[in-house]
Amino acid sequence: MEKGLPVYKLTINENVDSTVEVDAVALVDVPAIGVGFYAFNEQQAQAFAVINEEERIVVGPAMIPDKRIFRRDEDGTEYEVFFTKDTIRIIAEKFYRKGFQNNGNEMHDSSKPVDMVFFQSWIADESKGIPKMKQFENLPDGTWFLGAKVNSDEAWAKVKDGTFKGFSVEGMFDMMPIKMSMKMTEEAAAKVVIDKLKELLQNVH
Repeated sequence: MEKGLPVYKLTINENVDSTVEVDAVALVDVPAIGVGFYAFNEQQAQAFAVINEEERIVVGPAMIPDKRIFRRDEDGTEYEVFFTKDTIRIIAEKFYRKGFQNNGNEMHDSSKPVDMVFFQSWIADESKGIPKMKQFENLPDGTWFLGAKVNSDEAWAKVKDGTFKGFSVEGMFDMMPIKMSMKMTEEAAAKVVIDKLKELLQNVH
C-alpha cells in the first residue's frame, strides 16, 4: 500500500444493459492483485486426483476484496483502487449473465485473444461452506476464484514456462473517491477520474 495516495472504490452497474462491467479476463505476467493462479500439471496432480497437464487447466484468484491496487496513469498520476465483496459478487454474476466466459486475452491486449474458457467460478464464503482453494487459504472470504481451460497451444506454453502467472480482470468501472491526499486538489482528483474513464473507453472491445 502506498501512503498518502488518493484511494478510489471501484464499482459497476448491476443493470445487465449497462457496459460498466468486467467483460474479459487476461493472462498476465504480474497480476494486479499480487497473487498468481495455480497451474495444474502432472507434478501437481497428486493433490487433484483427475487433473493432469493434458487438461490445460489453471485455477486461481481473479479478484480479492478490499485489496489496495496501485495504479499509475500515463501522465504519471498515482492512486490506489479497491473492490468490495458486494462489488465482486455483482461483477462475477454479470460476467456470466452476459456470456463473457470465453473472453480471454494476453496482457490486456484485445488484439491477442486467447482460445480459452472460464468454466469454473466461485466466491469463497466459509459461512456458507464455500471454501477457498487450498493453495490460497490466506485470502479473505469474498475472493473470486476462476478456473480456465486453455485451448491455445501458444498460451499454454507460456503458462508452463512461467510467462503467465495469473489472471487480471478488465472492464469499465465507476470510481468513488474514498481518501484524498492532502496534496491533491479537487481539480486533480477529477482529472484522475476523467483520464481513467477515457482510458477504459479506449479499451472497450
